[in-house]
Amino acid sequence: MYVVSRNMKVGKDISGSLIEEFSAPSPVNRAEGFIRREVLVNREAQDVDIIKVVYYWKDKDSLKKWHTSREHEKMHKERNKQRKNAGKPQIDRKSLNMTFEDFELVATLNAE
Repeated sequence: MYVVSRNMKVGKDISGSLIEEFSAPSPVNRAEGFIRREVLVNREAQDVDIIKVVYYWKDKDSLKKWHTSREHEKMHKERNKQRKNAGKPQIDRKSLNMTFEDFELVATLNAE
């Protein structure tokens, strides 16, 4: 299994909107090799929230196939269009302070 983490440090003013977008179903849910997406948030700071979106994929090749697909590109364009039509501010990726981490899952321990 391949795990991808997208980490964002965002202002409180856009945090809720981003959480809503990442929590909603999207074309990635139908991508070959996609397993699940989790959205985590840390709201402890006064001025920013830290949002972590974790994607689980069958393997690294599935992720690469998705990232280079037309559906992936179209999804981002549609999301920007929806934000604009809803009167929400456009989000500059640089303002998200986004970092990326990719991992190969090598072990899982469940409760007994």
